[in-house]
Amino acid sequence: MPFAAAITAATEKVAKEQAERPPTPFDNPSSDEDDDKDYKPKYRDAFGSFGMRSSQTAQDKPPRRPCSTGDDPFTLENLPQDEKEDKACRLEGIHPDKFNGDRSQTTRFLASFNWFMLMNYKADIARDPIMHSIYFLSLLEGPKCEGWVDAADRWLHHIVEDPSMIPRWSNAWKELEKRFKEAFSDYVERERAQDELKKLKMKNNNLDKYLAAFETHALRADIDMNDHTNLRTFALGLP
Repeated sequence: MPFAAAITAATEKVAKEQAERPPTPFDNPSSDEDDDKDYKPKYRDAFGSFGMRSSQTAQDKPPRRPCSTGDDPFTLENLPQDEKEDKACRLEGIHPDKFNGDRSQTTRFLASFNWFMLMNYKADIARDPIMHSIYFLSLLEGPKCEGWVDAADRWLHHIVEDPSMIPRWSNAWKELEKRFKEAFSDYVERERAQDELKKLKMKNNNLDKYLAAFETHALRADIDMNDHTNLRTFALGLP
């Protein structure tokens, strides 16, 4: 058979086979939607999820905004609402040790508590004076504290019922802190710190070291450094 005749015969054979096979969606890309529906069930087994969405994610929800970009840093506003609420309730860091009424630990315990609350200043418990006070009372335990805690608890209940009991310039936590200092101050330590302040002198012209020591003793003595008497004491320690 001549080569040209063989090519012609082969071409006719292929054309005949194509004419005899059933049509597919690929033969007529411009077919309407109704025709396309007829082909999908027939060829689903061959093509898997042919005609289906590539993702199982619900498409009726708007796409989520990226959490962070170079020009739009991640903030609390990017968190879902439940995560925001959890962030507002959760306290982070090491919680202060409990106070058992030992007066020698009063200043250190109160400072530790205030540092912890300052670190969590965005939390609801730090912003609300009543919640702030209740959390503070929960850290007091032991027979030396029980009576004072019970009295403070009753006082807080009265404050909740009648907030006018507190001066306008104050709040529940400030008043409770003041009462705690009055009840558990180590008066012996205060007197000793006051004596050390009077004896303190600056050495080797090291003002930073002298100032740090004065502030430490002033804190232990529970005095106001801006008071004129204490400023005079500070000046007496200078060369």
